[in-house]
Amino acid sequence: MNQNQLDTLFLNGILVDSSIKDAEVQDFEDLLTKLKERKISFLDSGVLNALYDGEQSNSDCYVEVIKNYEGETSSGKPADWVAYFNDRFNRLRDLLLLKDNSGITSISNIKSMPQGADIKTIAMLSNISISPIKKYTVFDMEDNTGSYRGILTSQNSDLLADQVVLIKGRKFKDAVFIKDIVYPDIQVRDSKPKDIEDSYVLFLSDIHVGSKLFVKDAAELFMKWINQEVSEYSSIAKLVKFIVISGDLVDGIGVYPNQEKELEIKDLREQYEAFYKLFDRIPKNIKLLISQGNHDATHIAEPQPKLDPNFASPVYKLVNAVFLSNPYQVNLVVGSSKTNLLSYHGFSIPYYADTISKYNKMDPQDIEEIMKLHLKSRHLAPTHGSSQVVPLKRDYLVIDETPDIYATGHIHKALVSKYKETILINSSCWQYQTSYQKKYGMNPDIAKVPIVNLRDKSYMMLDFLGEKVQAVKP
Repeated sequence: MNQNQLDTLFLNGILVDSSIKDAEVQDFEDLLTKLKERKISFLDSGVLNALYDGEQSNSDCYVEVIKNYEGETSSGKPADWVAYFNDRFNRLRDLLLLKDNSGITSISNIKSMPQGADIKTIAMLSNISISPIKKYTVFDMEDNTGSYRGILTSQNSDLLADQVVLIKGRKFKDAVFIKDIVYPDIQVRDSKPKDIEDSYVLFLSDIHVGSKLFVKDAAELFMKWINQEVSEYSSIAKLVKFIVISGDLVDGIGVYPNQEKELEIKDLREQYEAFYKLFDRIPKNIKLLISQGNHDATHIAEPQPKLDPNFASPVYKLVNAVFLSNPYQVNLVVGSSKTNLLSYHGFSIPYYADTISKYNKMDPQDIEEIMKLHLKSRHLAPTHGSSQVVPLKRDYLVIDETPDIYATGHIHKALVSKYKETILINSSCWQYQTSYQKKYGMNPDIAKVPIVNLRDKSYMMLDFLGEKVQAVKP
């Protein structure tokens, strides 16, 4: 390759290994197109050979990106926060107007309306509290014209600060007494089987390679299974099209107190090298969708950009990988069929378990309800402070499109369920209980893999923690 070609690759975000610098490329534009289409960010001799020997190809199966954070920056000044919240409010308001757009009034107009007037407004909620006497739910309603008090004559723990909702009520004195609250909520997805053969997507998360507590035996059994080297459920293994890995590929460094005592690999790059060597064993016709979590090599504030190649360069050698942000939304395409996937590592989930008492057991049922709150609110962290965020001009945590599948991780619990025909996934971890988890009474689910059939959205879960692969109840 000449220097101009190397510079062009660099400008397109593609790192080049020294093994490839002297390679002769007959059609550089074709190479660049292939690298961009497959979102390959690291080019070495293995990737080059795979591209042109057909190892990478799977013409009826690919990933179509809908939403992906590309790394825009913010100064974090007050004006950035104003733009961020205005974007969130405007987009959620537009979703609510699709449900009901008649007779909507602004907050400022409520003040001049007569007593007893029927009110219908779209507002962001704040200062939510429970009245100590009558147990009413009291809150402030805000839009870009002003604020007003709202009173709901019952307790409602699903009302969250910074949610955007449509409120119906009646004005009485200096408040609106609420009759009904409409959430942006997702639509009901089509549940009809698709005109394709059985095709499967697997969900992994929280692999934590590099930890002494990493479950090597279970990972080895999984790799043998996906390569059809074990008999149990091999009919599924050979039809896997996608594997979604929703963050925490490695254990990282200094993530929790005294973590170094539980690390087998104490160099971050070496952790990613170990991850690469393990996942390079997956058949190359299976697409790997890789995003990151709070243990990975990127900033913790959301949205998180794709893995930092300065630390995670070994992972970029995976020729069948698509590297994405956290969160992201894509279509999984098989033939003429598309399945909409929303993936989020899940950092905001513990906040709602801590602040909503009925979810504080943090069992799979509680996590399921919190995920439903996300979809109902059409936001992955509806309350400011439930996760760290970057105040960008666009809020990447708004859920614009209703997904067929909503997948999370982070909690180290395994679940598969449905809400309005959207499949809810929380992936287990691949690490035994840490000292930090033990301190807080967190008992992880280990090496359990949710599986969804893209043809009919049926699902199951396989357990790899044992001598053989077993099906378990989702």
